[in-house]
Order: sequence, then structure tokens, then C-alpha cells
Amino acid sequence: MSYLGWNHLTREDKEDILQGIEDGVAYGGPYHVELHPADRCNIDCFFCSTAALRGTDEIPMSRFEELLLELREAGTRSIRLSGGGEPLFHRKIFDFLRAIDRSGIPIENLTTNAVLLRPQVAELLVNTCEQITISLNTADSATYATMMQTNTRNFQRVVDNVKGLAQARKPYAKKPHIKLQFLVWKENYKQIPEMYELAREMGADSILFNGLAYLRPDQQMTPAETDEMMELYQELLRVDEYRRIECINSFEQDLSQRVQQIEARVGEARAAMAPVQRISKLLTRRDFTLAEKLGHYRKQRQKGKLFSTNGSLDSPCVIGWYSMVIRPTGEVGPCCILQQTSKLGNIYKQSLREIWHGEGFRQLRSSLHRILREKETWELDAATDQKVDKICGPTGGCPIASFYYWPDSQFLNSLNGIIRKQTVPAGRRPSPSALPVVAP
Repeated sequence: MSYLGWNHLTREDKEDILQGIEDGVAYGGPYHVELHPADRCNIDCFFCSTAALRGTDEIPMSRFEELLLELREAGTRSIRLSGGGEPLFHRKIFDFLRAIDRSGIPIENLTTNAVLLRPQVAELLVNTCEQITISLNTADSATYATMMQTNTRNFQRVVDNVKGLAQARKPYAKKPHIKLQFLVWKENYKQIPEMYELAREMGADSILFNGLAYLRPDQQMTPAETDEMMELYQELLRVDEYRRIECINSFEQDLSQRVQQIEARVGEARAAMAPVQRISKLLTRRDFTLAEKLGHYRKQRQKGKLFSTNGSLDSPCVIGWYSMVIRPTGEVGPCCILQQTSKLGNIYKQSLREIWHGEGFRQLRSSLHRILREKETWELDAATDQKVDKICGPTGGCPIASFYYWPDSQFLNSLNGIIRKQTVPAGRRPSPSALPVVAP
């Protein structure tokens, strides 16, 4: 599983990142780059959170080929294709993907609605892409057309395209890993069992249950509807036990405690079974292969070990030393969340190196460095923290924050060593000018 390409870093890359974090500057990188090929989209989801970013822009092939050379020179280890529009809606998407293939830089993830994920595109992605996240969002053509504000035929196109991608993968390679996302809300939550079965039928490796945000009061779920939804999730988890299901989440309401309660109930029911019953159930169920069962067992053991060793450690945002987002307009931001509010340069006016080591990123790292030092005492300073937001702080609830490096126990321990050395005691808040400034 890829986490913003973190698995592609070398030991030296991580050492440079740690040293840069300690000094407040960048000694290498960017190591990972999120590219938005096009702002245009071929469907019009009523809930789209990036509709305001749409336009007619797309990255010209001439500049893109130059950019790929700059990425290789910078030591970029992976790229991600996403955006305010549909990445596959670039007018020269075949040339775009072939250029990436020639560069040798892997695509760690493509996020797409898959309407345009035709066999010719799938063939190119099988060679270069590690993971594809597909937003199907619902389980039938009628609700799909309503949610996505498109014709009903596109639902079957997506289903067929994903099945074709699953079949096109090289034997035993399981690449790219197929993630299928459903956005569960008031109008489709009763389809949760059908969503799960459809995902399995399509050949998905992972299933994401998420929700919608910024809904009107009349679009929000009632307590009774939420209770019914959680019962459906519970029945799924009794069967799946996180073999295919990767997450159950919602932006409409916080489900974390209720999901934990379900997990506890499922775990208690499992623990109440005699060892012979558990082994018999494992061996006799036919909905997963033996390899999948053993792989799930190893994954769960590893997950438990990670939480026991990493759960108590600090994990601040370090995106300013690791990655950037490049939009079709040429504008560069630190991440998908701050891409509009924190503009750090423009690839049509500057080189990649000039941006990465320029004033915008210097200000970003300065603020992130202060957050790292002050921890929970940090407060947003409007005068100096112009490249970050409240969400960037330890209590901001950023969904990106540290998930990509958190499983790396060695890196996390080294980072916490830096944090311990630099943490500012309560009541002693330094001025931003006191932070180190080191030439790249």
C-alpha cells in the first residue's frame, strides 16, 4: 500500500528530511509531487468540494515534459495524479501518461471517476501506476445519475472500466491496487450492503466508505437514520473484519466512537468463540482465498504492533519538507487542503527548484517549524503564518497530517527526538525571527 509515495524514499532521503526539519530548511526534494493535469471535469457532482477550482486550464505537454526532467533532477521519487477536475480529462492524456512512463517516476496514486478509464488508458496505467482510487459513490445507475448529475449510462461505463482494469493487471502483480470509494449519505445509506457486494464483484482490493460535507440541514441524516446506517456497517464488519473495507468515515458527522464500539462488539464476539471454532470458521469460509486470509492476519498483527509502538508519539505535519501540489494554472501549494490559500509559486514563471527553495516555502517551513516546537500551545499568527491555517496545528484535525509517514517507526522515533530537543516550554513562545535560516 502506498502512502503518498513514502515507500519509495531511500534511507538518505529520510535523513535529509529529518535534518531539514531540525534546521527549518530543505536539503532535498520535493520527494513527492501531486499533479493536477486538468481543471475540467466530465461530470458535475452536486457535492463537489473542488468545483470552485474548475476552469479550462490543463498543463501543456511542452511544460510538462520539462517539469518531468526537473522532477528527476530534484530526486522526486513518486507523483500523484488528482485535481479539482478529472485527471483523465486532459486532452492529451495518452501523451501525458506515456511521458510519465518514459520518465521512470512511478505514479503512486491516480484519483478518478473512471468514466474515461478505457482499456487503452488502463493498459498504460498497469505499467506505471501503483494505486487507483475510484469514486463510484453509490450502487445503482439511478442514484449515480442524481449524485453525479450525469447520464445513467456512465454508471455502467465505470463498472465495466473497473472490471476491465482488474482483468488487465499482470498475473500475481495486483498492480495497480484498486480502491473503490462510496460516499454514503441520507439518500443512499440503505445501499451499503449492495455497495460492498458490487465492489467485490468489480474486483476492488479496498473499499472506502466516506460521506459528504457542507450539506444543508434538510440533507443531513436524522439520528434514527444514523442508527440504521451503523447497524448496516456492523453487519458488514462482522463478515469483512477489515479485509476489504479500509475505512468507515463521514464528513457530515463524527462516526469514530461509534465505529470503535462496533469494532469492540465484533472483537468480543470473536473472542467468545472457542479456538477450534475460530480456526474452523477461518478455514471453511469461501468468500476469501487462503492467501487473503493469511495476508489479513499478518496485516492485523502488524497494525496492532504499530499502534503499540507509535500510538504515543507526536506526528506533526512535515509536508513542507516532503511534497507539493501543482495545479493546471501553474500555481503551487503545499497540499490539496491549502492549495488555494497557500500559493507558493508558479511553474510557468519559475523552475521547480526556485519554488522549492523560494520565499513561499521558506515561510511555510518557518511556520511548520514553530508548530513543531510549540505543539499544543501554538496559535495561528495572522502576521507571520500566512502559508498555513489553523488546521495545520496539533489540534487542527487535518486528515493528511502524518498518515503517510506514521507507519515508519524508525523515522517517527527520530522525528520525536528532534521534537524533544526543540519543544518550547509553556509560556516561552519565541518570535518567528528566532528560527534558523540556512541557505539551501
